[in-house]
Amino acid sequence: MNNEQNPLVIEMFDENGEKVKVEVVSQFENNNKKYVIANDMSNETDSYILEVRQIEGTDNVELLSIDDINEFNRLCDYLKQYE
Repeated sequence: MNNEQNPLVIEMFDENGEKVKVEVVSQFENNNKKYVIANDMSNETDSYILEVRQIEGTDNVELLSIDDINEFNRLCDYLKQYE
């Protein structure tokens, strides 16, 4: 999804409804789902975990926010073991 020569930069809306540009910096799998980590390009401390979901019948994917706080916390705990 991402290579070092051409970083994937996308625009999205943050939790406050503000448009932000993020750079996808990593991807991982957990519980048979694919995720990416995206860093806010205007704020060094903000990062997002987004679920990657295949759009049925196409080669395209969509990136979805993790709205379930339990799932988000579980993913954060999972990622902490690789820090």
